[in-house]
Amino acid sequence: MYRSLLNSIGILCLAALWRPVAAMGSGNTAYMRRVLLAAQAGLDPSLVLDDKMDFHSLISHPPHQEPPPETEFVTIPIDHNDSSVGTYQNRYWVSEKFFQPGSPVIMYDAGELNAQNLAALHLASDTSFFTRLLKEFNAMGIVWEHRYYGESAPFPISLDTPPEHFKYLTTRQAIEDIPYFAQNFTRVNYTDVDLTPKGTPWVMVGGSYAGTRAAFMRNEHPETIFAALSSSAPIQAQVDMTSYFDQVYRAMVANGYSNCTRDIHAAYQYIDGQLAEDTGSAAAIKRLFFGEEGAQNSNEDFTGALTHLYDYFQGYGLGGVNGNIAQLCDHIEHDPSTNQTAGPDGVAAMYGGRYAAERMAAWPLLVRVTNSNLGLNCGPENDTLPVNCELGKPSTDADTISWSWQYCTEWGFYQSNNAGEHALLSRFQTLQYQQEICNRQFPDAVAAGVLPATPEADRVNSEFGGWTVRPSNTMFSVGEFDPWRTLSVLSAEEFAPQDVVWSSDVPRCGEVRDTVFGYVVPNSEHCFDFQLISDEGKASMEVFKSALKQWLPCFVKGVGGEA
Repeated sequence: MYRSLLNSIGILCLAALWRPVAAMGSGNTAYMRRVLLAAQAGLDPSLVLDDKMDFHSLISHPPHQEPPPETEFVTIPIDHNDSSVGTYQNRYWVSEKFFQPGSPVIMYDAGELNAQNLAALHLASDTSFFTRLLKEFNAMGIVWEHRYYGESAPFPISLDTPPEHFKYLTTRQAIEDIPYFAQNFTRVNYTDVDLTPKGTPWVMVGGSYAGTRAAFMRNEHPETIFAALSSSAPIQAQVDMTSYFDQVYRAMVANGYSNCTRDIHAAYQYIDGQLAEDTGSAAAIKRLFFGEEGAQNSNEDFTGALTHLYDYFQGYGLGGVNGNIAQLCDHIEHDPSTNQTAGPDGVAAMYGGRYAAERMAAWPLLVRVTNSNLGLNCGPENDTLPVNCELGKPSTDADTISWSWQYCTEWGFYQSNNAGEHALLSRFQTLQYQQEICNRQFPDAVAAGVLPATPEADRVNSEFGGWTVRPSNTMFSVGEFDPWRTLSVLSAEEFAPQDVVWSSDVPRCGEVRDTVFGYVVPNSEHCFDFQLISDEGKASMEVFKSALKQWLPCFVKGVGGEA
């Protein structure tokens, strides 16, 4: 049986590289951000699904938390290549609680989300790995909000945002924000201390997309970032990321759910057959899962909504939160007629794919998880509200819109069906459908010719290095079954470079080498080294701290780098 995961403190990688919302379960929705925020706050994340009032009460007063630092803003150029475009205010937070002159400044990059609650947790709660990191190194802590997220947006973000306003939401512009900020960083309590990267070593910590940024920052601006921790970072931009679900499959098999993978595969074969047969059969199978209103959705939107069954995997693995894969599998594999659990071949081997699909549809939490993620009322789940089961509508959430622009224009990460005998999705989940999600989200950009026909992943890799990134003083970490490992420097996929050698032995300060300094966290998923109760994750973090203790003494003041 899968290991027990996170009933209280969970994964501390809130910026979680959200998947396309209409198609992939872990979309950058307000709901999923609440789930991961609950984990970071040391709360039972199931409260988000089970008791929203209780959750909101607790999240406003998390355990072991002091008053958060004051919000601060810095004026940043909208376009680092053209000052005439103007400026905007970028938000950040600073903790001086543990700082001693001569110690580092450690920046936590919040990545693709509103960083306010994250800043309160990482700078004021002793349940945060980051707070403990600051304490151990007597460091000054900064939480940085990414441009176009939260209150760091140069322009208002909504469905009505003119496409030309997204012109400055690029990987390059966002990276250039940090050196601009750091070179003038001062504190009124330390006017006699040079806190800029010339006088104080700056360390950047990030997970997921923010981990990619940490590696890129050290590589692009070593004069600003002295060292970096790049956790669960997909440094290779790639349009086709069907490999995401290969990792889900591997984790299920490794943890005793091979029979469930077979049954889900058989269920989708039946579902796809019904969808392809005729309009009546298609409507019937949609109705089986989502009620009468569900039948009005396209085959692609319907099967896209079903991918929400995997929503919690990258953050919690197979368990840990109500509505997880382990619960789904336990439901499918239980035969109510005999009160027995299916054997290694699964229920479909005995009763067929239709039975497996019906068991999936009968899972009590399926509609609930889908409604929570998409803000809908399929079923209806709540009889006091109007039925709302439009599964493919564009997101209205500002952070979701901004991240959608980033992956639709640059990064790709289109997670279509991992076709073959290991497939865990419908064959209607294609790369073409993923592109349609982008086109649907930004119709004005399509009409204006601003949205590329496909994400410009090759350009991003050419500009920043992709697989070949090897900055010194940088540690890369991933979970063994992390879906985003497939595009990391520690990827084990067949399509990734095959000559990569990695080691957890700490390299010399400033040493640039082909061998990757990294750590693969066993039987874990996304950013597990950012949690406090995973022994495997803590081992990874200890390696980084050991490296930092070896590197920091070689910092040279006035140079902004190593000796």
